[in-house]
Amino acid sequence: MSKSSQFVSSSIEQVLLGLARGLRDAQAVLDEMPPTDSYGRPRSSYHLPYLDFTIKATMETTQQGNESEPSRNLGVNSARIKKLPLMHLKLPSLKANAEPSNNSTELTSTFSGRLVSIPPSNNLPTNRLLTRAMTDAQKPEVRHIQVNLSNTVGDRISGAGIEFNLDIETSLKLSQLAGVAASFNEDKLKAAVRFSQRVVMTDDAGDAAIEIQLDKTLPANANVVVLISSGPTMTQLILSP
Repeated sequence: MSKSSQFVSSSIEQVLLGLARGLRDAQAVLDEMPPTDSYGRPRSSYHLPYLDFTIKATMETTQQGNESEPSRNLGVNSARIKKLPLMHLKLPSLKANAEPSNNSTELTSTFSGRLVSIPPSNNLPTNRLLTRAMTDAQKPEVRHIQVNLSNTVGDRISGAGIEFNLDIETSLKLSQLAGVAASFNEDKLKAAVRFSQRVVMTDDAGDAAIEIQLDKTLPANANVVVLISSGPTMTQLILSP
C-alpha cells in the first residue's frame, strides 16, 4: 500500500473510532440512569440501536511543471453523519510548498455504513420477574406473594434463587407522602413487616411463593416496598395494609 493510501486509510479509521467511542459514551450515560425515581416508580430505559454515517474523501494528484514525478495532495473534505451536524476534517498536504500545478486529477470516494450498538447481553434472552400479591380473607394481614421467573423468549427458569428484601428508604418516603406521621421510622417499619422466607428457589415452572405478614401496628396509609430479585434481575412490589 502506498503512503498516500495509508494516509487516507488511517484518517478514515480515526474518524470511525471517534464515532464508535461517541456512541459508546452516549449509551453509558443512558445506562447510568437509576431504574426508579425518588418515589420508587420505575423509569424508562433507553438503548441506542445504531448510528448511520457517510464519509466523503477526496484525493488530488497534481503534476508540477518543473518535476517529472507527480505529487499528491490528500484530504478528507468532510465526514457527514446522519442526523448529526456536518464534520469538516482538514488533513495536512504531503507537499506543503508545492509550485502551482499544470495538471491535476481529483478522485472522490464516499463511504457509508452503520455502527451497531450491541446490548450488554449480546442480544441474548434476558430474565424477567412477574409478581403478584394476594390477600387471604381469613387472614387479611397476610399477603401471599407469587413470583414467576422466565426470560424474554418465554422459557421458564427453574432452580433459581429469588430474594426478598424490604426497601426501607423508599417505603418511608412513600408513607410520608401518603400522610403517615414522621414518627413512623425504620425500626417500626421493620417490626411491622415479617417475611416467611427471605430466599426461595423456583420450581420446574419457574414459580416461587412466600408470605408477608403486615402487623396491625402498621399505619393504614403506609406503603411497604418489597424488592424482589434474582441475580441482576430485579422488580418491586408495593403493599399496603
